[in-house]
Order: sequence, then structure tokens, then C-alpha cells
Amino acid sequence: MYFKTSKPIGSLAITGIMSKLKYQDVHTNEFSDPDVWEAIKQDDLEALKLIPIKLGFNHENWRFVQDVSLKLSEHSDENVRANSFRGFAYTAMNLNKLEKNIVKPVLLRGLKDESDWVRTCAQDAMDDINHYMDWKIGSAKANKEREKRYYERRSKDCEQGF
Repeated sequence: MYFKTSKPIGSLAITGIMSKLKYQDVHTNEFSDPDVWEAIKQDDLEALKLIPIKLGFNHENWRFVQDVSLKLSEHSDENVRANSFRGFAYTAMNLNKLEKNIVKPVLLRGLKDESDWVRTCAQDAMDDINHYMDWKIGSAKANKEREKRYYERRSKDCEQGF
């Protein structure tokens, strides 16, 4: 798993991009439930960036992961907020369980975040959750646009006698 960091190392464009990536193992979880709450209490940024992802891949209690991701979705750090959405997505992927009435408003709020990175992660999470949970969050606007184009084409066809 790669995370965005703020310290570029190289001068070439590709080196600059690659230097922002840092590999972290997310397939093992060294955080106990009390450790998670302590990291949140202490505002341990390095831990908070990893926790929702590690929990999403490894924790057996979907509600715990959902609660932690919900809490971290309101954090002041954009990387913590962004990764909280990944926690939701990985929970949907691995445990196939989330509460739509809780997760949907958080995802929609993430799409309006001030940070482009958070908005991107929220959209990616929404796409994954829609796929794995068979939900249709965020599709109303796209459907309205499709319907509008359809009716515009249809009215033109009618005017031309087709």
C-alpha cells in the first residue's frame, strides 16, 4: 500500500512522484482495539494513517472498523480522512457488511471535502462499496444527467420525424 507524503526526494518528474510513495504493510494488524482508541486519543498521526486500512483488511468486527473509520473521517489531517474512506471500502470488500444509513452520509460528505486527495479517496471508496455491497450511492446525479441527454435526443428525433 502506498501513501502520499510531503517530502519529495528527486528532481525528475517521475522521481518526484515516486518519492511521495511509501510502502506500508497493511495485511498484518498489530493494533489491538484498545491500541486503536489510544492512538485516536493521543492523535498519533502515523498510526491513524494506517489504522483504518489495517482494520479493514484484518479485523473480524465490521462494526468496530466502521466506527473507527467514521471517527477518523472527521480528522483534521487529510491523509487520515482519506484513509478512513479506504477503511470503509476494505470492510465492504473483506467482510461485506456496513450500515448504509451511517456510511452513505459520510461518503457524500467526503465528496465535498476541501482536499482533492480526500475527495478522490471518497469517490474510490464509494465505487468499491457500491460494487461489493450492491449499493447505488451517488448514482442519482449521473442518472439525472443520462435522462436529460436521453430526453434531449428524443425531442430532437421527434422534431425531425424519426
